[in-house]
Amino acid sequence: MRFLIVLTKAENWIEGVRLPDQPFMPEHAVYVQQAFDQGKIIMAGPFNDTDGGAIIIDANQKEEAIEFAENDPAVKNGTFSYQIMEWAFKLSKFENISANYGQKYIDLKHQVQKELGIIE
Repeated sequence: MRFLIVLTKAENWIEGVRLPDQPFMPEHAVYVQQAFDQGKIIMAGPFNDTDGGAIIIDANQKEEAIEFAENDPAVKNGTFSYQIMEWAFKLSKFENISANYGQKYIDLKHQVQKELGIIE
């Protein structure tokens, strides 16, 4: 399973200090790098506004993703807080998976929506 870990600034974030210079960011970077090297991390990095970032992690269950996030040095020390969402991906360039959405899908969903009274 894949999980999206969204990291946002927390109580020990220092306003006016760049993300790479925040407390525990070097330790955070090494922690994520080690998990990446072990094949657990699919993608990771900061947002363009540099107030946080995201990690896509492969895990067998949500508890494993939570454990990873809670052991992140920047989370443990209050620079980041986190939110985890299970990713039910339908398209993946990495696995060459495509849902093949097209007009047939639109027609099917419109029929369902009509039956539900959502559209006419």
